[in-house]
Amino acid sequence: MTGSADLVILGNINVDLILGPLDHWPQEGTERLVDQLTWRVGGNAGNAVLACAALGTRFAAVSTVGDDLAGQWLRAHTPAGPVHWIASPGPTSLTVAAAHPNGERTFLTHLGHLRELSWEAARPWLPAARLVLLAGAFLTPRLRREYPALLAHFARQGTPVALDFGWPDEGFTADVRAEVMAWLPQVHHLLINELEAQQLTGAGGPDEALALLTDGVHPQGTVVIKCGARGVIAGTRQGVTRQAAPEVDVIDSVGAGDTWNAAYLHHLLRGAALPEALCQAVQVASRAISTQPREYGPG
Repeated sequence: MTGSADLVILGNINVDLILGPLDHWPQEGTERLVDQLTWRVGGNAGNAVLACAALGTRFAAVSTVGDDLAGQWLRAHTPAGPVHWIASPGPTSLTVAAAHPNGERTFLTHLGHLRELSWEAARPWLPAARLVLLAGAFLTPRLRREYPALLAHFARQGTPVALDFGWPDEGFTADVRAEVMAWLPQVHHLLINELEAQQLTGAGGPDEALALLTDGVHPQGTVVIKCGARGVIAGTRQGVTRQAAPEVDVIDSVGAGDTWNAAYLHHLLRGAALPEALCQAVQVASRAISTQPREYGPG
């Protein structure tokens, strides 16, 4: 891919099937009816792509895609110009998200085409960029194994990296914790939720986790912990910044953190200082989860 972009997004773009609300998980062999169904572009990277397109970010993304009807739908419902697709012979990845009345959700994912996304395949299609977002590491297993190489590549280029790794299927084992902590010295923006932060560090709360993680990222790096309805907290070597979230009537919280990531990076790229970027990102994500069809607010 020639040219350049402000932001490159590399990670999991897939189809999301969102069902709900589901107040409790059905017993085996039974059936439950739900009132809502949404079929849309999803995945950590996919949600960020949609938000960046709506906000007017000058971005590019690279992903594999399956050779099936779901893959055709996915191509048709993502921005044609900024996204480069690498054909995969297998099925397109699908996530079924069960939305619960308390705003939480449960995910079931078939990896499909995401198994095939690799650094070797993606690298030729990545334009020069001011910033890179690595999203959904644990849902792109080949790319995950190559994180040390691609992080070293971006470090040599002098390109800052933002990271939102998602939830590991095997849980935060000692090996997973060591793996992630080895990535952090080359990460400039660590963007994770409070449960991930606590599981990664073993901390008892987000403030303790923030302190531990701030020491692990790049010396000029920022750690942001997303705390849902309570907003976000961000840490740098210079101190801690907090940003509350407005009260909204939540319609669909799936992808809220991914939308937040896109808005945060969008405003940083436009020159916003950290407090302003945090505030704007909270506003965008709050609007997104409280509107249907989803709205992202002004860029």
